[in-house]
Amino acid sequence: MKISASLTNFAAFCKRNHQQLVAGLITFSLSLGIIALRENGAFKQVELWTYDSLMRSQLNEPSDRRIVIVEISEADIQKLRWPFSDRIFAKLINQISSAKPAAIGIDKYLDIPVLDGRDDLVTAIRNAGNVVNARLDATVAGRSGVDAAIDLEKISRYGYVNLITDKGAIMRRSSVVGDSGSFAFEVANLYLQKLHNQQIEFNPTSIQFTAGKQIIPRLTPSYGAYRQEDDSGYQMMIRYRGLPRSFEHIRASDVIDGRINSQQLRDRIVLIGVTAESLKDSFPTPVTSDGEVMYGVEIHANIVSQLISATLDDRRFIRVWSNDLESLWIAVWTIIGGAIATFIPNAFKNISFLGILASGLIGASYFAFAQAWWIPLFPALLGLILANVMVMAYQLAIQQSERKVLMGLFSRHVSKELVDIIWTNREQFMQEGRITGQEVYVTVLFTDMRNFSTAAEAQAPGETLNWLNNYLGAIANEVLAHGGMVDKYIGDAVMAVFGVPIPHSNECDRTRDAQSAVEAALAIAHKLAEMNKVWVAAGLPPVTTGIGINSGIVIAGSLGSAERLEYSVLGDTVNIAARLESFNKEVDGGIHHILISEETHQRLENNFTTEFVGKYALKGKTKETEIYRVLGK
Repeated sequence: MKISASLTNFAAFCKRNHQQLVAGLITFSLSLGIIALRENGAFKQVELWTYDSLMRSQLNEPSDRRIVIVEISEADIQKLRWPFSDRIFAKLINQISSAKPAAIGIDKYLDIPVLDGRDDLVTAIRNAGNVVNARLDATVAGRSGVDAAIDLEKISRYGYVNLITDKGAIMRRSSVVGDSGSFAFEVANLYLQKLHNQQIEFNPTSIQFTAGKQIIPRLTPSYGAYRQEDDSGYQMMIRYRGLPRSFEHIRASDVIDGRINSQQLRDRIVLIGVTAESLKDSFPTPVTSDGEVMYGVEIHANIVSQLISATLDDRRFIRVWSNDLESLWIAVWTIIGGAIATFIPNAFKNISFLGILASGLIGASYFAFAQAWWIPLFPALLGLILANVMVMAYQLAIQQSERKVLMGLFSRHVSKELVDIIWTNREQFMQEGRITGQEVYVTVLFTDMRNFSTAAEAQAPGETLNWLNNYLGAIANEVLAHGGMVDKYIGDAVMAVFGVPIPHSNECDRTRDAQSAVEAALAIAHKLAEMNKVWVAAGLPPVTTGIGINSGIVIAGSLGSAERLEYSVLGDTVNIAARLESFNKEVDGGIHHILISEETHQRLENNFTTEFVGKYALKGKTKETEIYRVLGK
């Protein structure tokens, strides 16, 4: 029994809240779909573009003065010729070394002798004692590598300069350690050891590198927007400090010619690299746009700065949430989008609130990135907006269906103004595509033609139909004009109701309905009197119409099958109104042939001229009804 009752209650709950449940199902399914698409890499590219926008928004840090770039520019190539001979490189290193920098990084392969002066180059690097040379790691490059020069390997450090690019050759991430350290890793460690007695530590147990207090976040195959990514080596996201040339640049020819102050290089990291466009060592990055590029030595400078800043200044690495937490974040925003569409049906309010939430999500993502957290922006925003649109579309479809039902029920029976009111208040009485029965207080008006057969005999059948339509149309127009509803046509009779379909619970409204019904009856009588003149002039007999009016409680709702529904009212109140109309044949209904009950009469508030007819037991009734005739207003 308990199980049966629980199932019954659950079924009733689902029945009452089926629209909200369907909206929830749409939202939940959509969130799973977006998460699944993201897992398959469908949003990777647009998320990486969003990442670039986030990175560009955070370029508000000062330049790292610990790093200076000695650039081999196009002007230097024109002046000294390319490739530089070993003798020129030796002179360059000697001049830099004499200023006592903390570390010298050479972003150029010195694996084979160039022209003359090889011995001078070896001597210069040995005397400097703090040089990191470049090599190309075949395991990282995926192609033939460039090994360390045998004559330089024992007198200098080496690091691979391989750069990892995403689609479009964009540099967003870097491998800092592979089988050996990267160029930037070795330069950073050399600087930290010489000036600060620190270094980037490796924990073999957790297989993690630590820079100061921070673990360097390692890129995995599913990291942020990346999916099924090659994560060979120890990769991290590059947190750029600024636009191209944000580090101090000194021309190589100025250094060679001795036109610099030694203080410009003392205790700093000096990176030597090319910035000549003709040498093609440049890449697009998240912080460049419109065809702008950043040279390889500048990218290495950003990586070096990131490593030493994390160690010494606790500058944060770019971090991401766990995959499960990112999926939850996306699902929550998708659910929010569906929820506001479900519970804020007003389109203007919904769009406004949606705009506020979308702006808040974007703002939160930018704020999080300022704290070096890369959280899913695009999938969450997509879920928020798409769920809202889909639920709104579903609700619109339901509304159109309900409006079709309502219009089918009422459009021919009530005024346009009342139709709009019905639609606005549809939730009060619509359930499962039909109007549920409810007790309401109404005033019912019946009319019936007394001599229809006589009038019909005087006309051809086609003329009779037109004449009857004019007669019924005149009655219906006056009912609608006075706020009533034409319930049904029964041959030449009309049943009208005042006070539905929107129930009137207060007495003022109920009184107004009764008075409106009587006003409509008088208007019908006057209209038919005018029409009678026309008909008599056309040789037709005059028409007499009896009207009965009663007020009271009825049951109002839709009747019929799902294919053929009608809205109507039922109850003793309706029967009495019909009997009053018919009673015009037995008593004098006055000049207008309008009879009303005591219940209606009490609500007229002396606004109409009436006469008491008497107490009568109407047909089918044992209890007597007090009856009044309406003479005018």
